[in-house]
Formats: sequence, structure tokens, C-alpha cells
Amino acid sequence: MQPLISPIDHESRHNSYRADDEPHVSEQTPLLRFPRPDVEPATSTTTTVVVSMLLIILISGVVIGVYLLIVQSDSENILPPVETPLQLVSASQWNYNGRPMLSSSPFKAHQVVVVQTDTEPCHSTDSCTQLLRNMQTYTTDGSLPYNFLVSSNGQTFEALGWWQPSQMFPQHPGAFVLAFIGNFTDAPPTPAQVDEAKNFFAESLSLQHLEPSYSIVGKSTKYTPKYLFKSLSSLPQWNRFESDSY
Repeated sequence: MQPLISPIDHESRHNSYRADDEPHVSEQTPLLRFPRPDVEPATSTTTTVVVSMLLIILISGVVIGVYLLIVQSDSENILPPVETPLQLVSASQWNYNGRPMLSSSPFKAHQVVVVQTDTEPCHSTDSCTQLLRNMQTYTTDGSLPYNFLVSSNGQTFEALGWWQPSQMFPQHPGAFVLAFIGNFTDAPPTPAQVDEAKNFFAESLSLQHLEPSYSIVGKSTKYTPKYLFKSLSSLPQWNRFESDSY
């Protein structure tokens, strides 16, 4: 016969088997367990500053690049200034037969004396040529006392030229005499005349016929060309102390 197993022994055995399979639980073991969240590393202040500086440098470079592109584009669209050449009619072109040259080489003037011819104006090469030839008939030797003359249509007629000084104003030796054809006591010279006079000054400087420190002096002949003087008095080379008052 099999020995009888008491209920108490059976339960203690059953419990001992379960105790071997289950983990040991003490009073300090938590009943609830939650997964531990991952903690992200904190960004340091130094890293933030470095990144900010790099962004500022990058943005500044982009802005400067765009600005340089705009400036370059604008500069390419600007046309260089165009210098108007001197509209010179040489002495041979209008058959000037004045006195012979006193020198085989041009001289260098330090002054330009501007006057008016006290005549009617002229507006073309033919009419000016005829006017200048008529003016020659009133001189004893057929010469004109001017180095150059400027017409109303903006042409420069050569007389004595760059090769000899004029004797028209002994108090201004070694000066060019630039005559404006017409009478400017009541009316100003034409814009073409004023522009051509500026071209004459620039051309004379470029060819080294004028000293860089030259001055412009306004003188009266038969009448005082006050409107001519007013038209030129704004030039920086204008010498009001040696010019006639108007």
C-alpha cells in the first residue's frame, strides 16, 4: 500500500516547487517597474556660440556677395564719358594767308585771353570763312591778331595757331588769344561756343600747348562782352583780378 500524503505535506511540496521556479521577492523589491527614459545630452553654451558665429559669418558672406554682384552689374551698365573732339578748321582749310610763323615749333602759353570779334555771328564753315576773310581786309598786313576763333555753331578756326603768340595784348605776353565770333554785350554766346571753348582748353592741355596752371582772362576790345565773361566766369581757371570788369 502507498503511504498516505497529508494535505499539509502536499501543499508544502507544491509551494517548494513554485519557490524554486519564481524569483525571490523581498519587501524592498518594487512592485511596479517602468522603463527608464533615454536622457539626451545637453547642448553646451560654447557649442551654441560657435554655431551662431558661423551662421553670422555665412550670412554676411552671402550679403557681401550679392552686394558685389549688384555693384558690378551697375558699373557695367555705366557708359564711359565721351570726350568731344575739337572741331578744328585749320588755317589751310579756310585759306588763311596771314603773316608767317615766327617759330618753327609751338610755344607753351600760361594764359588764354578771351575776347569778342565785335562782328556779326556766323553759323557754318562757309559763312564763317567769308566773315574771316572780310575781317582780314581791315588789317594792314592781312593777318588776324587771334590765335583761334570760335564760331556760333561750335567750330574753332585757326589763325596764328599754337606756333606764335599774339601781340594784341602786350601786357599779357606769351598768351593765346581766343576770340568768340560775334557781339556779346546784350546776349550770351551759344552753348556750342562755350562747349567748344572748353574743348579748346582741354585739347591745348593734352597737346602740351598750355601750362597746367594756366588762367583765363577776359578782355574788352570795342565793347565789353559782359555776357561772354559771365558764361566763362564759372570756370576754375577764370582770373577775375586780371579780367576787365563787367
